[in-house]
Amino acid sequence: MAVGLAAIAGLAMVLGTGTLAASAAPLGETTAATASATTCTFGQHLVSAWLHVPKALRADLKKLKAMDAGPDRRAEAKSIKAKALAGGYGSAAETKAKWLADHKGEGVRPLPDNLKADLKTLRAAPKADKVKQADAIADKALAGGYGDKVESFAKAVQASDAWKDCTPAKAPAAS
Repeated sequence: MAVGLAAIAGLAMVLGTGTLAASAAPLGETTAATASATTCTFGQHLVSAWLHVPKALRADLKKLKAMDAGPDRRAEAKSIKAKALAGGYGSAAETKAKWLADHKGEGVRPLPDNLKADLKTLRAAPKADKVKQADAIADKALAGGYGDKVESFAKAVQASDAWKDCTPAKAPAAS
């Protein structure tokens, strides 16, 4: 399930309104534009990015997350994808869903084993440790500790409008 939560967080950042995450700076290139200028924590950035996702898509993803694994859940995921591709969540989500479909082979799946292990550890961690562990995972991803594809994706997410638009006032404090 930790991988599923990571995928939902990724969707929140990639499908949020604004520029495509794919238009981020190339691998290894860091500019002032790709770094967040806010004082948001990693968790606040995730919440802010999630709030950029259209409400209907957020509701459908929450419903999907609550479903038990199996054929019904897979069918629901396909339905959400089809709705996004057809513009059912708005033109920005449609554009990004089409980009994701066109670049399917360039994604981060399957996730590297060390990232899966770190996400599993994060999921099982006490609530008080989750923010610190999530920050460590993000730092490791940005530093290439999970490989080039994950690093590139992490940098693209960090450069997205949804990530940069975070302000502590818009996102709840990490608990």
